[in-house]
Amino acid sequence: MTDAANSIHWSEMEFLPTCPANQASPDISLLFPDGVLTLVEHRHNWPTELTPTERAQLGDVCEKRLAEYSAGRHLARRLIAVITGTAEPLLAGSYRQPLWPEKITGSISHSDDFCTVVVAPVSTVAGLGVDVEMFEDLNPEVEEIVLTSAEFTATQHLPRWTRKLIFSIKESNYKCCYHKVQAFIDFKQCEVVLDIDSQTYTSTIICNNATGKQVCLQVKGAWMVESNHIFTSAVMA
Repeated sequence: MTDAANSIHWSEMEFLPTCPANQASPDISLLFPDGVLTLVEHRHNWPTELTPTERAQLGDVCEKRLAEYSAGRHLARRLIAVITGTAEPLLAGSYRQPLWPEKITGSISHSDDFCTVVVAPVSTVAGLGVDVEMFEDLNPEVEEIVLTSAEFTATQHLPRWTRKLIFSIKESNYKCCYHKVQAFIDFKQCEVVLDIDSQTYTSTIICNNATGKQVCLQVKGAWMVESNHIFTSAVMA
């Protein structure tokens, strides 16, 4: 799963933090069970500190990527320190996935406006995912890539933005489940069932893991729409 959806693209100068704004950030804690730590920061308030090892691993990147990466790592280290007492570096794996400390699970997501991080001990949840997307309709070409036939039918009489919601849910599901399968998960290998009234969902993922064995994973989560963004959670019990 990749960031295939259309979004507003800021120039690099617009994207980078320019001055303190005290911009209020949504509280997404209610999207997750007790014991999960959450942070959301608006881009005007993004921290910029990286540890030397994080900066060295990142390499030569554009300012936009550096801003996103720095904010995510800094916020993640703050939450990890709450659990472990140590704000250790958070490096990346071969697929750019965060390599969380032992006995910790977490997830990071960015939009042009927000950086979102969630972290918890694995004794609380087996896996976590979070995603943030602009509140807008999904490009029809992307719909064909993302939605299963059942999801097309289920959203036929719902507002068009619910298809962007499903895209976001599948992004958060991928982050939640990658450590279990260690393999690519196709959008259509994940089937989402929305509960519109409660703003929750359940999803079933059937795919092959890194050894070629077929696995079936169950994920639950919730969503909220705030500050012109969709925020989605994914939790593996």
